[in-house]
Order: sequence, then C-alpha cells, then structure tokens
Amino acid sequence: MPIIKRLNINKFTSEKDNDAFIAELNQMWLDWDDRYISSQLSVDICKDINDPTRMTAFVTIDGADALDTLNEWSKKTVLPVRSKYDHENIMIDADLIASISK
Repeated sequence: MPIIKRLNINKFTSEKDNDAFIAELNQMWLDWDDRYISSQLSVDICKDINDPTRMTAFVTIDGADALDTLNEWSKKTVLPVRSKYDHENIMIDADLIASISK
C-alpha cells in the first residue's frame, strides 16, 4: 500500500472552539499508544494563520493496518469530541506521489 496523506480541514464557529478542539486533539494524539502502528503514523496539527476559526490535521499513514486502526480510533475517540462543536469538515485521503525537500 502506498503512503496515504490525509488532510482534515475543520472550520468552527469561533476561535475559542477551534483552540479548544486543537488542544483536545493534540492531547488525544499524545495519549494514543498503539505500539504496533505508532511508527506508521504521524500528524501535524495546524491553526490557519488567515482564519482563526479554521484548523488542519495532516496525517501520514504508512500501510493498510495503520489506516484501518486510525479509522477505528478516529470514529471512537476523535469524532465524538469534535461533534461537541459546531463545525464544517472536509477530509481528503490522497496517495503520496512525491515528497520534495529543498
């Protein structure tokens, strides 16, 4: 399976809700301990510099098992927390074609 890049964009109704969810999401990721797939996942959590009510989570997933485990964990752990807030969400899963660093 190729490396998958998942982009989650969330837009909340207030900066306060956005900041609260970012803090909760950060803690959920820090608390998640699955030693079998931990080396196959990484996340970058970002707050939009142009819109303080919007945030993104960029997840790198290496392998089908990691994708399945991430999806299960997200449904059980992340989605109930995010649902406490009024928000819009866009999720994109994409195959990594190139990674270029200069």
